[in-house]
Amino acid sequence: MRPTSIFAATLLTALLFTATALAQEPSVAPPSRRSGVRLALQGRMDAMAYTVPTDVLGELRSVTPYATPGVRLIDGKLFVGLGLGFGSVDVTTCEDTCDDFESVSQSYFTLSPMVFFDVLQAGPASLYAGGWFSFAPISAATVEIRRGAMTTIVETEEATAIAVNLAVGIRGQIVEGLAIGTEWGWAFTSASNDGRETGPRDDTTLTQQGLFGTVMIEGSIGL
Repeated sequence: MRPTSIFAATLLTALLFTATALAQEPSVAPPSRRSGVRLALQGRMDAMAYTVPTDVLGELRSVTPYATPGVRLIDGKLFVGLGLGFGSVDVTTCEDTCDDFESVSQSYFTLSPMVFFDVLQAGPASLYAGGWFSFAPISAATVEIRRGAMTTIVETEEATAIAVNLAVGIRGQIVEGLAIGTEWGWAFTSASNDGRETGPRDDTTLTQQGLFGTVMIEGSIGL
């Protein structure tokens, strides 16, 4: 399935959940003695991912955090968390035929401080905005280059990627403590390594910007 089709399907699913939540009659809860602070855990999956094509680093597919533990403050309107993620750089580029190719494989993990704030609430549904900053160390890799009968092995150094994601989202509460939503927005990523450590090359820095979309599910519990 194409990324645009996945994004459309997940967006439609989230909107249906939100519409269902809006259609429900809000219940009147008795006064609570709780602090108003909620522990939350968010999970994210790429619905439409952007890529970072490079000659040295391969293709950094996404820096979206998959799991984000955090807290909800200000009557649940403010979410602050630290996202954790991982991924791989695994690319094979063929020329006229796949007898001649370049192959690179690396792995990375991400740390992503995240902040979102509900700007509009209607019953159990919320419109929110915010984003996250990601830091992603990338492991060293071996690049295999094959040209006919000749194969060349190139060792690369460790690299680093940083990303800034700004998004708006819609979240609908299914039951107390469980919500689903979708986010879409703009992302900027920069990946670099020190080429001088492997030979007479300059530092390599490549950047990419574009649109992205995610589907999000959140579980929370009050303190």
